[in-house]
Amino acid sequence: MELRLNVKEEFWKNFNLSVIIPFYKKMEEFRRVFPINRKYFERNGIEVVIVLDTPDEREELLSYIMQFPFINWRVIMNDKPHDWRNPAKPLNVGIRHATKKYIMICSPESEMLTDVIYILRKSFEDYSNYPHYAIGRVCFADEEQVTYKTYDFYRSIPFGSIMLERKHAEQIHGYDEMLFKWGGDDNNIRSRLDMIGVKELYLSEAMMIHRDFNNQEGKIRRGSPFSDTPNHVLRHFFFPGKAVANDENWGEDFDMVIYDWQDNKFAEKQLYDYIGENFIKCAIKENYSQAVYPVLLLVQSYNESKRITRFMEEVSAKIDGIILLDDASTDGTYDLAENNKIIIKVQKRRTQFNDLENRNVLLDLAAFVKYKIAIFLDVDELIDERFCDFHTYIYEDEIDAYLIPFIHLWDNEDTYNAQYPNSINGLCYRYKMFRNIGHTQISSKTGRLHFHQVPTFAKTGIADKLLVKHLGVLTRNDRKRKYEFYKKEDVEGCQTSYEHFGESVTPVLLEVNKISASKLYELSNHLIPHKPWMLV
Repeated sequence: MELRLNVKEEFWKNFNLSVIIPFYKKMEEFRRVFPINRKYFERNGIEVVIVLDTPDEREELLSYIMQFPFINWRVIMNDKPHDWRNPAKPLNVGIRHATKKYIMICSPESEMLTDVIYILRKSFEDYSNYPHYAIGRVCFADEEQVTYKTYDFYRSIPFGSIMLERKHAEQIHGYDEMLFKWGGDDNNIRSRLDMIGVKELYLSEAMMIHRDFNNQEGKIRRGSPFSDTPNHVLRHFFFPGKAVANDENWGEDFDMVIYDWQDNKFAEKQLYDYIGENFIKCAIKENYSQAVYPVLLLVQSYNESKRITRFMEEVSAKIDGIILLDDASTDGTYDLAENNKIIIKVQKRRTQFNDLENRNVLLDLAAFVKYKIAIFLDVDELIDERFCDFHTYIYEDEIDAYLIPFIHLWDNEDTYNAQYPNSINGLCYRYKMFRNIGHTQISSKTGRLHFHQVPTFAKTGIADKLLVKHLGVLTRNDRKRKYEFYKKEDVEGCQTSYEHFGESVTPVLLEVNKISASKLYELSNHLIPHKPWMLV
């Protein structure tokens, strides 16, 4: 039985959005606006689907976007040359290749003056019970600088961006593929969305600037764009006869995927470029990108020469690949970390212990690897041999983050602290495992030392078939070192107290072997109806 929790979190930790960009001979314009838009694309849960409707710009486009590996690109190309056409068919190809819950249409020459993606996406949180599509507005400008204050000096129109749930686009079979000349595609799809009860929500603060060289399209829209359009065509634009356009083969005009963040054939080259600029040492498994690693281990180390060999031997048997980040160890840990499951091993420079930074570097490195789920473990953490079936969680696509049962071994490896704070009789739950939704980063409101070790947790499951054993407070000396370490390092006050492993603590201890599969399930199931107070 699947154990789930509904946990509220800010939507920006997982936008769950596919931005679809129809692309026909727009390389020059794209180069112009992308540096401005980049920061809006490079966020958790956003994929950018470029629908390249001509083979002419293939090499130039690939060469350009490969410089930005932390954007989750998908590029689908039409390999048949043709003249310009209405973007309805390419847009439908993009919709059919999108993988996220929401989609947004964005022209390659559209510059975001405000955070259009955030503004439109937030509307689906603010009006979650109101089926709608969200739109902003666009103005047309040439070379001149446009600011928030000067935007209204230009004539703007409610076009240039539309965001909606992908299921609604699929319900009406996307854009009308009968349209082949300029114009009408936006009006038509909005009318058909309205026919199925999906209403327009206009957000004037979502501001785009259309930056087209020679600006022919801008000049058309500044005037009367439909002045020469016959009435029966206008009627089809604004008052279509039925909600569903096209047949079942809509969106299948072409399907050649030439770049895909989920199966990136350029990953090794990009990885070498990234590593060369950021690390002291590195070791990369040859031809690693030709394989998929369903369960990926992400581990950081610092002066763990006494533990690293055992850790690698025990944990490697349970997973498929390892990425190791060494935080400038001085005791030989980096060289001792050897295992045939290691895909990437790097050593970085260290100025202080920054757990948040280290885990985000590991997430950067993971972006170059094909995997299904990943787990964060530290070198002082092991997996109980009885509860180590990671692969059972690979295909649960409706869950993005997992809480894993976690115990703190105390005095010896057969007993654990049954009175650890925020636990159920010593059984803690920690976010440590997550699904691959593309390149992500962890954000923290509690500082650099203590935070949830997953990028997003709104869709949370409980991995009750796993058990992590923490050895970091095993002996009195371990506890003393850790206590003194955190008292020194925690200058931000990330945690209110560390007295729970101070020298005066004498907790009740329970036997590890008394933890059974039924007990894990019972305690995990107990967590579901209650607010997960122990997750902080």
